[in-house]
Amino acid sequence: MKRKDFRKSSTIHAAEYDGARKTLDIIFADGSCFTYFEVPNREYESLIKAASVADYFKKRIRDKYMCEERIERRSRTKKNAGTRKPRRTLH
Repeated sequence: MKRKDFRKSSTIHAAEYDGARKTLDIIFADGSCFTYFEVPNREYESLIKAASVADYFKKRIRDKYMCEERIERRSRTKKNAGTRKPRRTLH
């Protein structure tokens, strides 16, 4: 799994990519996390090299891939960590 933290972005905190599963987790500054499915490695590589991570995400990832919101916010207790909402959507 690859991970990139974005210190300069006020919207996106980090991105994690699992090449074997082709999943991209986007962790937002507010602590929310969405998993995007069937994302090719080239999208992840382009995202981490983009001048504006948030703009790239909005234009190339957000509305292009199926996603699921993960409930794993920093403020949650360990009891709920890692559980997922049963929602698959394009947003």
